[in-house]
Amino acid sequence: MSSLLSAQSLAAQAPATTGGGTAWLLPLMLVAMVLLLWLPMRRQKKAMAQVKEKQAAMGPGTEVMTNYGLYGTVRSIDRDTNKVVLEIAPGTAVTVHLQTVTTVVEDETVPADEPGAETHPSVIEPDAPTAGSTPVEPLDDDARRDPGQRND
Repeated sequence: MSSLLSAQSLAAQAPATTGGGTAWLLPLMLVAMVLLLWLPMRRQKKAMAQVKEKQAAMGPGTEVMTNYGLYGTVRSIDRDTNKVVLEIAPGTAVTVHLQTVTTVVEDETVPADEPGAETHPSVIEPDAPTAGSTPVEPLDDDARRDPGQRND
């Protein structure tokens, strides 16, 4: 029995093993969390800086596109109230928030001196016929049509 007691006392005096193999996991997880938070914020700051740079370069007469796809020409900018007046058609102007104007439209025409180059108009005139198109007769709104048989 004394040998059993001495074995227990030796086991009690031995240093207890701890989970030392996983001690590196906590710092690794903290570094991963910091990277997951920091990298997207950095990317977003760069994008915001580019948008602000484009907006600062905008002035009356600049062709722009809003973030919801509306094309127009800047007529006036009020930076104090964050409003931009865009002319979207001749005689038609809309007021939008300055933050929605995100893209300056660049002319994408190819120089005519290159062989095989065609210039494409950026805006198609409504009265100008396009290649391969046929005129469409307008619908007569006053024409009375037979509604046909109803299956109500």
